[in-house]
Amino acid sequence: MGAQTPVSLLELDSVTKRFGGLTAVSRFSLSVGAGEIVGLIGPNGAGKTTVFHLLSGFHAPTEGAIRFKGASVIGAKPHEICRRGLARTFQIVQPFVNLTVLENVMIGVFNRTDDATAARARAGEVLDFVGLGARRNALARELTLPDRKRLEMARGLATRPELLLLDEVMSGLNPTEIEAIIGLIRRIHAQGVSLLIIEHVMRAIMALSQRIVVLHHGEKIAEGEPAAVARDRRVVEAYLGEESS
Repeated sequence: MGAQTPVSLLELDSVTKRFGGLTAVSRFSLSVGAGEIVGLIGPNGAGKTTVFHLLSGFHAPTEGAIRFKGASVIGAKPHEICRRGLARTFQIVQPFVNLTVLENVMIGVFNRTDDATAARARAGEVLDFVGLGARRNALARELTLPDRKRLEMARGLATRPELLLLDEVMSGLNPTEIEAIIGLIRRIHAQGVSLLIIEHVMRAIMALSQRIVVLHHGEKIAEGEPAAVARDRRVVEAYLGEESS
């Protein structure tokens, strides 16, 4: 017998999400294997963040299947999915502004342990890793936008994810700050974390992703290696249509 193909870390099979008469995502299928970095791109309103809400338990699909490590996550609550090893960041960064940076990250650690000493130690390690160690005692509201983005990623990493969903962690940043975040994402990946990334900074997503999936009006219109996707006529037209509207 030949070797069996390993089960994908994440599988979406013909997932549809309707809100009343609006179909936000239509028959969308996607897989992310262990160790992969997959980019999810598309014009504004394409349904990308809805996909993240479906994966992380904030929405339930109208149709289709979602499996993480071979088991369905449909009906599981967000904290339960997180505990299984699937964590996410949010496009609009909303830390607990009156807590310290360290306390914000400890909240993520508490998804895995009830031990405050262990949570404090783990949070400190994560902050050092993302480059916020020196700011651990600052209040979250004192952070700059780039540091808030790092804090958002730290809160996700604190839960010890096997798969981390990153939702536009580079939006609003200048080119130097973007390069720094690209470097951080590469270090996260080197730690053995798989990544599914929504991003509008195209040079970043092209540089990071091993595979890119393109959503347009809730439907997948292309999938493949970054260079091939960038040349795809449907992808070019989708983005040109957005720019000319």
